[in-house]
Amino acid sequence: MRYLGHIITQNGIKPDPDLIKSVTNFPQPKKIKDVQSFLGLTGYYRRFIKDYSKIAEPLQQQLRNSQKGNHHLNWSRGCTDAFEILKKRLTNAPIMNTPNFEQPFILELDACEYGMGAVLTQEYEEKKYVIAYASRTLSTAERNYGATEREALAIVWATKHFRPYLEGNKIYVRSDCKALEWMRTAKDVTGRLARWAMKLSAYQIEEIKYRPGKLNANADSLSRNPLPDDIVNQHEVSTIETAVNLWQNTNILKDIKEEQQADPKLKQIINFLETKPTTDSNDKRNPHILVNGLLYKIKNSNMHYNQRIIGEKHLLVIPKTMQNKLLEWAHDHPTAGHGGQQKTLFRLITR
Repeated sequence: MRYLGHIITQNGIKPDPDLIKSVTNFPQPKKIKDVQSFLGLTGYYRRFIKDYSKIAEPLQQQLRNSQKGNHHLNWSRGCTDAFEILKKRLTNAPIMNTPNFEQPFILELDACEYGMGAVLTQEYEEKKYVIAYASRTLSTAERNYGATEREALAIVWATKHFRPYLEGNKIYVRSDCKALEWMRTAKDVTGRLARWAMKLSAYQIEEIKYRPGKLNANADSLSRNPLPDDIVNQHEVSTIETAVNLWQNTNILKDIKEEQQADPKLKQIINFLETKPTTDSNDKRNPHILVNGLLYKIKNSNMHYNQRIIGEKHLLVIPKTMQNKLLEWAHDHPTAGHGGQQKTLFRLITR
């Protein structure tokens, strides 16, 4: 069956050959606009191309140069290689398996000084099934992160990218960064890692396991840097999984869910949403939504705090019986950074 540029069969999903012809017949770009068009075509099928961001980097650099005012196309050998490799990869694109939601998912991750790569797979019936590839380049600020933070960022980014597959399912993470294995023994966590841990708490991550680069080939074609000296000593490592464990071990989300059910007013809203699950964010009568059994309130773009626009968010509804406990957690918890009153309130509001 043809659907939105893809062929869907009982064996999986692949690009539509008729549309791939438009890529393979694409002439070598002469202008910046041609590069944009080519990347638009190939980018649509990036889930089928391993390390797409790494391969396309010379072409992406041309676009970045044009944004700085250099609109002249400086075509190089690297651009030619990227252009031809992307064509070849799409012509020989593999069939991606459809996900089996009865089985856990495996995220194979890698991050280097300029990019991140991820492969979503599943293993059952003594076979390994590739669901999708994903990759992206790091921002200027992210390139200043240490090796451990880059690997932790890769987990946060990959879970968000593959959220439709992962939410509500067991996840096993594989990385060739040993620091991620040491997370369970870390004694402190920085504010950034703690914030990432909060995001990861929404997922059922069963394990974060070290996998040597030679065995992690799917995600490890990005070039690797050795770990810096400051994370060689496992007693000095500040990591993300510690924050994940600290957050999950407090059973905060479980407690909130139970208290929401026990609150008569909130229970009434929950019962209504369970019978009418779709909610319009513009519906002023009941601007709420249920996510994994938890009640959230929808806040639109006119929400402000201390003259800062927060934008539309799904804010977790905290029962009165839990409010003091959450304030205590946000202020005193070892992963919270022990901020002041304003910072603590803003941290909770923007979760």
